[in-house]
Amino acid sequence: MKQIYYVIQTLLRGRGSNIIKIISLGLSLTMSILLFSRVAYEQSFDTCYKDYDNLYQIWSVFTVKGEKYPPQEQNSGPVAGAILENFPEQVEAATSTCHWMNAPLYNGNVRFDEEKIVADSLYFQTMGIEVLSGKPVNDLQQPDIVFLSDRLAQKMFGGENPIGKVISYDHQYDLTVKGTYEALPENVTRHHDAVISMPTIWSRKIGNYSWSGGDSFPEYIRFRPGADKSVINTRIDAMIDKYRPAVDKKEFGYSAFVQPIRDTYRNREDVMRMRNIMSILGLAILFIAALNYVLISISSLTYRAKAIGVHKCNGASGGKIFGMFLLETGLIIAAALLLMALVLLNFRDFFEDTAVAKLSLLLAPARIWVPLSVITVLFIVGGVLPGRLFARIPVSQVFRRYTEGKKGWKRPLLFIQFAGVAFICGLMCVVMAQYQYVLNKDMGYDPQCMAIGDAYWDTEEARDAAYHFFKGLPYVEAVSSANNTPIFGYSGSMIKDEGGQALFSSRACYYMREDYPSLMGMTFKAGRMARDKDEVIVNETFAEMMRWGEDVVGRMINIDGRRYKISGVLNDFQIESFTTPKMPFIAKGDKNFYGTIHLRLKAPFETNLRQLNKDVAQAFHDRTIDFRGYEKNVANAYNSVRVFRNATLMAAITMFFVMLMGLIGYTADEVRRRSKEIAIRKVNGAEASSVLELLSKDVLVVALPAVLIGSIAAWYVNGIWMEQFAEQIPLSWIVYVLVVVANLAVIVSCVLWKSWRIANENPVNSIKSE
Repeated sequence: MKQIYYVIQTLLRGRGSNIIKIISLGLSLTMSILLFSRVAYEQSFDTCYKDYDNLYQIWSVFTVKGEKYPPQEQNSGPVAGAILENFPEQVEAATSTCHWMNAPLYNGNVRFDEEKIVADSLYFQTMGIEVLSGKPVNDLQQPDIVFLSDRLAQKMFGGENPIGKVISYDHQYDLTVKGTYEALPENVTRHHDAVISMPTIWSRKIGNYSWSGGDSFPEYIRFRPGADKSVINTRIDAMIDKYRPAVDKKEFGYSAFVQPIRDTYRNREDVMRMRNIMSILGLAILFIAALNYVLISISSLTYRAKAIGVHKCNGASGGKIFGMFLLETGLIIAAALLLMALVLLNFRDFFEDTAVAKLSLLLAPARIWVPLSVITVLFIVGGVLPGRLFARIPVSQVFRRYTEGKKGWKRPLLFIQFAGVAFICGLMCVVMAQYQYVLNKDMGYDPQCMAIGDAYWDTEEARDAAYHFFKGLPYVEAVSSANNTPIFGYSGSMIKDEGGQALFSSRACYYMREDYPSLMGMTFKAGRMARDKDEVIVNETFAEMMRWGEDVVGRMINIDGRRYKISGVLNDFQIESFTTPKMPFIAKGDKNFYGTIHLRLKAPFETNLRQLNKDVAQAFHDRTIDFRGYEKNVANAYNSVRVFRNATLMAAITMFFVMLMGLIGYTADEVRRRSKEIAIRKVNGAEASSVLELLSKDVLVVALPAVLIGSIAAWYVNGIWMEQFAEQIPLSWIVYVLVVVANLAVIVSCVLWKSWRIANENPVNSIKSE
């Protein structure tokens, strides 16, 4: 009890420095725990499925003219079923899925926008999702059948039994609820709250479920327990070759492989890149915070040595002194954790937006080991190292002043802090600059004041009526449509030469109105928009890949066995985001009005967008047409970049604050330790400026190489991070020079501020205190 009493008294006497410790540790713990929890959360994706180690996903690989395309999750429809049929000893279930039914569900007039998936009858058995009611093996073989998650069923029907209830898909046709299943958590790659039977789309002749093309189906297999999983990848290509049409084999190659479903998310390049960088940030913040605590603690040795000597005179052993310091560290960390909890509660929305996950998921009991590990490391580094120094202080310190500078400890700690801050500042500057660059760069079309929404009408009369409705709205400047829009990308279409040999896969817009390029702000390099059914337009990249030079208009091209004449060449525009390189593009003309409707609205945009959705809901009450701002979709394409920008900004602020606290503690200790030296120098004629220069040089010797190393590390990591962008902001070495100068300027300013009083003080005061 006496030890606890002495520790509390010590904390109260040094409350100024302890408040600094608590604030710096609280902020550091908040950021490092969130970063590490996010990394751990990403590693937990797709582990909710029963016996997930036996659940594998199928990947397809296409080869054109000897060039292998990257593996893709979309497969030809029959692949999963063929694996189940050909490998019965290894595989117990297989399933095909698709995501073509994205419109809302309705219970009466109540709308539900939850995600949906279309799947065959073995879906639940393959995935290992618990079925709560119904018989999916039988029911999902019928059209117009849906299974709901228990979460959506409760939301739709409350406490009523959902079985047999009829709901509407987009007010277009009815679906009968035949069963329910346990809702999936957030950390799955294929999240959904409704499973619609695969025959529902077959009955409406949607899609191409064959060995000849139609690569639009994510598919999965479940191995039998203890099965040899290598057999599938060894023999799958021979199996596919057995089923593929001979004409397809001549045009392009097609192979496949399977891998654990857990690897789907965590092996994505962007996920691995973010995971590595977030781990580096988390480690940097954690160790800089711990070393800062050590630095401030060591800096307090000068004035705490006598108190420790008194304890030893009263019988305290080195072990007891060590235990008292560990207890002191534990209490400070506990206070820092309390501060962290207050910060998370008050800024919950911001942190959830930054981490792209709810705090309840990041800090779930299954991941409680993350904060415990962080706290343990902090306690060991921050408590044990300075605690041993305190325990070794001799009893003689009661009788003389403790003047040991301990620079062997303090300068390396300060060096690490300076390097860490320079690293995170260099990273933050580039990330923020790149985000603004891709967000504002010219995309080759104009997304401003653009609203888009998907709508289809069955007859030409209905399409014309819809066109004139939108054209007649007073806040609409221009109207057009196409089968998709650039930011979402386009389907692929194989381009062949005159002999029918496949050349490359081009992005294809299967139809667009003649006025569409004008509305989008796209410009023609040559020719005009396609008007006839046998005409198409291409972009510059397409012409370059065909090696046509400038003579493009009027050439003939073979698409899907049909010849088309090129009527015009579009200047290149960005397809998808600037993380995607330039792609060849081809488009057909169509005068009909349907697909993705594009409207350019007058200002004020947001007000007119809300009015547009109200007017559309009234005019087309039998269907769901939602319009959203195009610029918001562009911003969403860079959501991961924005999140990383926020994370680096918060990390930079945290580390900068921690570094300043450590620097202030170090400078205060140096001023206290060298006060007699400074006084003697002043007595011998030294000016205040020379004293400030002396102290500044002492810190700059440590700061300059540290900041240089930190900036070089930032340059290296920035290079890795920037690899995801096809378009990169032009940066030169001057950016990192500015980072170095800015960091050194702040460090020197802090030293000057803390040293100003002693440099201008009457030297008699310092000598007298001796």
